[in-house]
Amino acid sequence: MSDQLTGSRPVIVALPAEIDLSNAEQVYDQLAAAMAGAAVVIADFTGTRFCDCACLNRLLRVHNQAADRNVKLRLVIPPSAPVREVVKLLGLDQQLPVYASIDAAQAEPESG
Repeated sequence: MSDQLTGSRPVIVALPAEIDLSNAEQVYDQLAAAMAGAAVVIADFTGTRFCDCACLNRLLRVHNQAADRNVKLRLVIPPSAPVREVVKLLGLDQQLPVYASIDAAQAEPESG
């Protein structure tokens, strides 16, 4: 019945203003829970002002979990956001799909 997922709307997970060791597990639990029954999960960093390197690197594992479940994980990080610069420095924008807005992430076909 996975065909029912095709054409379904992406699940958007709004992330907190700060992501660090104190709340990282909760954030990634939210993302993992969103993958159940979704074809596309959008991690919305629009309101996130801080995310440490360890937490961003953990996104690679979440991305791999998503791929194992045939789920697309997309990150929304506005170009002017401080987190965007850290993502670039770590090279994560070369490994994970990063979009400037939720609209752009939603407009991408599921196969993209």
